[in-house]
Amino acid sequence: MNLHHITRHRKVGLLVSVVVLAGLIVPLALAAPAPQAATTLRVGYLGPIDSETANGAQLAMDQISAAGGITAPDGTNYRFELAALATEPTAETLSVALNELLDEDLVAILGPDSNSLFTADTLDALVATGLPVLTPATGDTLTTNDAADVLFRTRAPERVYSYALATYLTEDLELSSIALVQSDVESTEALLSFESILQGVGLNVADRIQVADGAALGDEIQRLLDANPEAIVMWGPPRDAATLLENLRDGGWQGQFAYRHADEAVRAGLLPRSLVNGVLGVSSWSYAYTNQASRIFLRDYVVAFGEVPGPHAVAAYDAIWFLRAIIRDQGTNPDAIREGLLGSTPRTLVQGTLHPVDYGNGDLIRLAMVYELGPYGGATVLARFDDTQRLPLEDTGEEVAQAGPTPTPGPPTETPFPTATLEGTWLRVTANVLNVRTGPGFNYDRIGQVAEGDLLRVMGSIPDYSWMLVDFRGGVGWVKTEYAELTGNLADVPVNVSIPPTPTAAATQPPTLPPNPDIVIDTVVLQPSQPVPNQPFTATVTVRNAGGGAAGRFAIAATFQPGEVYTATHVEGLAAGQSVQAQLTGTLTGTGVFQVGVIADLNKEVQELNEDNNVYNVTYRADYALFAQQSGLQLSSGSEWDLYGGTPDIQWDGYNIGMRNGAKVGILSGVTYENVTYDTIAPAVVTNATGLTTEQVNPGVVIGLLTAEGHRAAMRIDNRQGETIWVSYRVYNGP
Repeated sequence: MNLHHITRHRKVGLLVSVVVLAGLIVPLALAAPAPQAATTLRVGYLGPIDSETANGAQLAMDQISAAGGITAPDGTNYRFELAALATEPTAETLSVALNELLDEDLVAILGPDSNSLFTADTLDALVATGLPVLTPATGDTLTTNDAADVLFRTRAPERVYSYALATYLTEDLELSSIALVQSDVESTEALLSFESILQGVGLNVADRIQVADGAALGDEIQRLLDANPEAIVMWGPPRDAATLLENLRDGGWQGQFAYRHADEAVRAGLLPRSLVNGVLGVSSWSYAYTNQASRIFLRDYVVAFGEVPGPHAVAAYDAIWFLRAIIRDQGTNPDAIREGLLGSTPRTLVQGTLHPVDYGNGDLIRLAMVYELGPYGGATVLARFDDTQRLPLEDTGEEVAQAGPTPTPGPPTETPFPTATLEGTWLRVTANVLNVRTGPGFNYDRIGQVAEGDLLRVMGSIPDYSWMLVDFRGGVGWVKTEYAELTGNLADVPVNVSIPPTPTAAATQPPTLPPNPDIVIDTVVLQPSQPVPNQPFTATVTVRNAGGGAAGRFAIAATFQPGEVYTATHVEGLAAGQSVQAQLTGTLTGTGVFQVGVIADLNKEVQELNEDNNVYNVTYRADYALFAQQSGLQLSSGSEWDLYGGTPDIQWDGYNIGMRNGAKVGILSGVTYENVTYDTIAPAVVTNATGLTTEQVNPGVVIGLLTAEGHRAAMRIDNRQGETIWVSYRVYNGP
């Protein structure tokens, strides 16, 4: 059985990019860690490289590497590598496969994924390794029977799913007539656990049908129809569940059908759309769970692999991040890792809060979600449980409160700041120093830095949320999301920027590509990133021939705003797969926020494979530099404030904003604070020398000002509570 090392490198988020995985990682000191040679730590996986478990593990490993790897207590820097099998093992081949993995000098083992692979022999072989084994298998007695504390379960034991589903049927739906059906031997433990839970609340099953395989189910259909229970709960292979449900519906039964693996059956195409509506399922995690961590993990996974993740993927993802935290604290010795896993403080990850210290037997987590399928097969989460405790359907902070401080390994959680409740979406810097860059990547130029605790208003994001576009010194800049925490709703953040390719990645042409050129623009980088009126700027255009044939001479051009500034240049030719940088230059005459299309092969001089991919849209802000800016400033009743220049400009008396020393104000209608530029604050609008009344001082109001010294300024009322307001402002260094 051959082994495979997975060394795929993708541009991935913490997600999430993102979100979100509370309680795992201490924020790093710098936004761009200094390069350091990393030692490889191999994690073996007892499964194939194309499985959900391998994908989830690899996604986490890529994100950890992107965040600088793992620094152990002795100062050594590590990165993970996944060693997987070429094919799915069986109970008979697992021991041989395990021996092959052990040749790779492993630090831990993932898998096996299935309960059926845990025989007495395989369990003894796993225990004999002395390595921590993190498995998504759900057999109730797996960790209980492991006296050596080698096995660690990354999903809940089967009895938790039984408890969750039984509780939902009897308490939420108030059903009392429930029949149980099983069509495989492996599910016996789950069925008996479910029946025991029903008996615990005083219910006897309406019927119980257990067959060794699905072929015998046909003989039991009439028996079920005659019993006519309110609900039927099914365990067994997906095809058996589909066949049973189809026969029951054809026979006129209209009760509630629940199948333990309903969502997996739909995603595998084994439960047809005609049958899915209203079917209940229960799992350790569902892609339909809408908390911040799950949303960002889902996005990261789909972007990376082009498919929806299942519970095995997220369990492996959580396992690797958990393992990373233990190695950071305990080092790489297997015994130390096992001790760390057993005694770890609670860690809130994508599935929820892992708190193994409360269980003491190697269970890392005992979370279950009950969900319902819709008419097209999509799922909706109905209930959540931690062991036998009912959890809120949405995160309310209760789990986080158990876990203590909750910094994130990827995109941040939507955590309210302890000061004002700010309007919109904001980032608070959690690193000691965070670089602000011209684009979403460490390869882009640094334009400044912000410090721990600084607040940055979010203006946009790339699709995986790993980099955020923020309001920076009156302009815009990019920051790495994992070094900040978020307040607000990611759904409100515009996702309008394409992810640039990794600069070091060479273009690779498929050998079957037709011998035609195909001109595409990979990136457009403005320098300065915020053009200043009446000062030249440069747009560096990275253009690539993605086709299989050489391209001749072609033009690149754009018309930048404001002022209809047309600029063009020529590329003399590009071989297949070749990239080149071309520069467009110009000088703008005004300010504003614009989106402009940069066009390659302007005059259609090249006969391309695809003529519809030659435009690259770039969004930018043209504006003057700033004298000063402030975010989230708190003003209590009686406060005076000097925006810039040494003379107070405004006074807040708890109800009204008054103007001081000749300063003037005017409400800016139809704009957002982010889109206000110098030219927006026209003197004809800013005419009120008295101030704003209490009826005008509302959260979200955008204001233009002329300071006592005559400088233009923009201000927004972020929030108002009683006689206190919070404002953000910037003062322009205009012409």
